[in-house]
Amino acid sequence: MKRIFVIAVAAFVAFSAAAAGFESTETVASSQIFKKSKGEVKEVIFHAHLHCNNCVKKVQENIGFEKGVKALDVSLDKQTITVKYDAAKTSADVLKAAIQKLNVEVKSVEYPKGK
Repeated sequence: MKRIFVIAVAAFVAFSAAAAGFESTETVASSQIFKKSKGEVKEVIFHAHLHCNNCVKKVQENIGFEKGVKALDVSLDKQTITVKYDAAKTSADVLKAAIQKLNVEVKSVEYPKGK
């Protein structure tokens, strides 16, 4: 009986050590997989034809979830869509196409200086 207990405890300790080592290795591997270099955050202003609050809501609900978008400001009064985005994940052309896909006419694109 004593012999079985000693074997069980030894197996448990060995299994625990192996599991702890495996978990540590897995965590390092997954953090290396998901760790991508961040690109430069750029800003672009789209001068668009926004008809109403529904247009504003449609842009906010869709463009805010585009890949790489960090911040979004949609102004009905100014008729602008200002987007801050990660340049490594998207571009102004991709964002413009996404806006136009929502049936919002983009009149011009402005790149603020120094940003």
